[in-house]
Formats: sequence, structure tokens, C-alpha cells
Amino acid sequence: MNIKAAWVLMIVAVGFPAVNWAGETKTELVLLKEFQNPEALFYKGRHCKEAFTIKKGRDFPDLRKMRNYFCEGEYSIILDGPPGTTVTVYGQFYFGENHGYLTLTKTDHRRVWLWDLEDFPDGKWVVADANKDTGAYEVYYHAGSDFRMRLGSVKWNEIP
Repeated sequence: MNIKAAWVLMIVAVGFPAVNWAGETKTELVLLKEFQNPEALFYKGRHCKEAFTIKKGRDFPDLRKMRNYFCEGEYSIILDGPPGTTVTVYGQFYFGENHGYLTLTKTDHRRVWLWDLEDFPDGKWVVADANKDTGAYEVYYHAGSDFRMRLGSVKWNEIP
């Protein structure tokens, strides 16, 4: 087999599927937990994971089933997906609003990362432009006691 034919075959075999994969956008929410002290990494003899991924469309009414729920720390969230992707994170189990909630909607194609979940005014929509660290988004925060440390449930495509 001639070398040119081998190269063409390789480009066709690898190149075309790669183009299809590149267009696919994953839509997911990642809950990251930052631990305040090194002892917090181990809770009752088990290692606390720092990230928990929730795929789009999979609502979680009770985050106590998450491996690191009982490990102490503050949450930050990362949202990937196309513009218009909306997720609401509640501070109470079964989507209760008494302990606060945060609704996040992406407005561009870049990943959105919120470091401090309580850094927004209570009861108001905030529109944030993209910057070097995160994409553009709209967020509504309803304050709750220690919200950034006590997430209880997650629901997709809902604005309470």
C-alpha cells in the first residue's frame, strides 16, 4: 500500500468521527466541595470526594445520597452546556425553598463557575458578563442559613 493512501485512510478513519465528537456539548452540573481543614477529607473512616457530577435531566431530590454530603466544606458549582441551560440548587431536601435556593441560567457557550454561592443579592436577578474565568450567566439567589455549606437538592429546567 502506498504511503499517501495510508495517510488518507488514517485521516478519514480518525478525522471524521473526531469532528462529530467535537460538536457534542455535555450538559452537566458539578458540585465542588472545598474542605476547610485536612481532617475534613476523612469522615468516619472514608475519604471525602471533592466533586459530584449531575447529568442534565437527572434531578436529585436528596443529596444525602452523594458520597461526600456529610463532609464539612463549602460548595462551588460548575455548569456546562448550551446557552439557556438552567439548574436550581436548593438548600433543603426535596426542593424545599425554606433554606434558600439559587437558580443559574447560562447565556453563552462557555463554562460557568460560581465560587461563592452567597455572593449575590437576596431576591434579585443578577446578569453577569463573561470574563477570563467564567462564561456569561444569569442568577437568582434566595438567601438561606449557611446555604453554601448545606445544599440539599438539585432540579433541572426549573425557576421557582
